[in-house]
Amino acid sequence: MKHFHLFYSFLFFCNVTLIFSQDNAFTGYAISTVNQDSIVTMETYGYANYAEKKLYAKNTIQPIGSVSKTFIGLALLIAQEKGMLDLDTDINSYLDFKIQNPHIKKNNIITLRHLATHTSGIIDNEAIYNSIYTFEKLPQKSLHDFYYTHFYVNKETVATLFSKNKAGKSYSYSNIGAALAAYIVEKVSGQPFNEFTKEHIFIPLQMKNTGWFHHEINLNQFSTLYDEKDNELELYSYDTYPDGGLKTTITDLSLYLIELIKGYNGKSNLLSTKGWQTYFSKNFNSSSLQPKNIKEKEPNIGVFIIYFKSGMIGHTGSDLGASSVLMFDPDENKGAVFMANEDITSDNLNTFKTLWKMN
Repeated sequence: MKHFHLFYSFLFFCNVTLIFSQDNAFTGYAISTVNQDSIVTMETYGYANYAEKKLYAKNTIQPIGSVSKTFIGLALLIAQEKGMLDLDTDINSYLDFKIQNPHIKKNNIITLRHLATHTSGIIDNEAIYNSIYTFEKLPQKSLHDFYYTHFYVNKETVATLFSKNKAGKSYSYSNIGAALAAYIVEKVSGQPFNEFTKEHIFIPLQMKNTGWFHHEINLNQFSTLYDEKDNELELYSYDTYPDGGLKTTITDLSLYLIELIKGYNGKSNLLSTKGWQTYFSKNFNSSSLQPKNIKEKEPNIGVFIIYFKSGMIGHTGSDLGASSVLMFDPDENKGAVFMANEDITSDNLNTFKTLWKMN
C-alpha cells in the first residue's frame, strides 16, 4: 500500500472547500474538518460513478490506503492493554513459526515496536508485493498463510524481504512489516484482525459503514475507483489487507479522527491515558531508537502514527484508484480528512498546489 507525503502540510480550517471545488482533478472526493468535539464542516464533490452520474456522497465508501495503518497501531495498544502482547517483546514469542533476518545471524530481536516504526529490517519485495493483489472480493491467502509461506517455508524469498540492517538501526517504510503486526494481533487475540478491529474500534466509534472486506460493507454505497487515465477499476483485494485495505466513508473517518484528537488529549475511552501516550509517543531519537534514513518531512513516528515536519500528526494513503489524508494540529486540536476515488498523480497534485498558492 503506497504511503505518500505529498499533502504533508495539508490544510485544515482554511478555504478547503473553495480550493477543491474550483477543480475537477478527481472524479469524486470529500473533505471534512473536525475538532475534538464534532465534525465542523463536510463537503463532497464529483461522482462515485461518473458513467452513471452517481454523486460522491457523505456515505460513499472507498479504500483509504495506508491511513489504515493507524488502525493497526490502535489495535496493538488495545491488545497490549488487555495483556495479550507487549510492544517490546520479540515477535517470535507470539508466532508458531520463526521469522528471522537471514542477513544477521545473532543478536537481532525484532519487536512490535520495530514493526510499528518501520525499523524492523523487513522490506517490501516489489515482485512479491505486487503478486498479492487479486481482482476478487477476498484475498488469495490468509495473513497466516502469507507470512508462513514467504517468511518460513520459502527460504529463497526470505532474504529478499529483509535489508541487511539490524532491527532498530534503519527506517524503511514497509507494508509487509505493518501487516505482520496486524497478524500478531490476530494470533494473540484468537480473532481475525477484521473482527478484532470491528469489535474494539468500529462499533464503539459508531463507524457503521466501515470494513476490511467487500462483504462487510454495502456495495451499493461503494465508489467506483479510477486509474490515472480515468479508467474504471475492478474490485480488488490483497493478502496483506491491514496495511491499506480499510474501506470507509468521509463520515466514519471523521469520527475516527475526532477520537484520535480526544485520545491525544487523554479524553478517549478506547485506551487508557497511558495507552494513548504510548500510541502518540515519539519513538525516534530516543535512547532506544535512533535509526538512519529517517524521512526529512516525516521526522518521527508513534505507533503507526506519523509526526510531520509541518507539526501535524496523522497519516496519508494511496492505493489503486484511491487516496486519503488524515491529519490534525495538536496545538489547535483541529484536523481534516480528505478522500478521493483516484490515486494521487503529478497532474492532480500540481492542480492542488496551484490552487493552494492562490488562496
